[in-house]
Amino acid sequence: MPRWFWLGVGIGLLFVAAAGAVKIALDARAESLPVYMTIPDWPFTDQEGHTFWLGQTRGRVVVLGMIYTHCPDVCPLITARMREIQQQVATEGLSDQVFFVTITFDPERDTPEVLRRYARARRVDFTNWAFLTGDPSTIRHLTEVLGIYTERVYVINGTPAAATPETSGSELTYFINHTDRIFLVDRQGRVRALLPGSRTELKDAMEKIRRLVRERSGA
Repeated sequence: MPRWFWLGVGIGLLFVAAAGAVKIALDARAESLPVYMTIPDWPFTDQEGHTFWLGQTRGRVVVLGMIYTHCPDVCPLITARMREIQQQVATEGLSDQVFFVTITFDPERDTPEVLRRYARARRVDFTNWAFLTGDPSTIRHLTEVLGIYTERVYVINGTPAAATPETSGSELTYFINHTDRIFLVDRQGRVRALLPGSRTELKDAMEKIRRLVRERSGA
């Protein structure tokens, strides 16, 4: 064969290889999850009473939920969904790469001891899961960063009531209306997926978690 023939074959192969590399890069970009926001490195207190900085989770994928222990409906379901994810993460051998964080909306009532009892009652594995409380202003600012709606609703004997000096007796209590959501956070502390909280599907959550685990740190 003439030399020009083999030169043409070589150039053709280079074009094919380049096209393949471009396709792989585009496919990888298409699979990547969006970046919504960055989680601030703020201090909280965990279920053992120890200071826990959110930045401690850098380098691992984080499954983050916000609840309060007096919640009668959505919050137990959020915790149950996160527990299912934790069990599947363990089954797939990813426990050292995925961490779980639950933060209370209600620091006035949810002390470290209350959070510890709540988590133990739901058979939470504390190996890679922290339940956090903290300064009310810090928690309020975090809900603002995450775009979580909250509203405190006061009741007396099951009836809605305004919080006034006249209704501040022992019968007055409150519930918190809030956004139902679970967040997936990457190794750099960036929120990459918003899951529908109590309605989160295990298959969908794990598919996204696996993507984040596969991403290189610093990518």
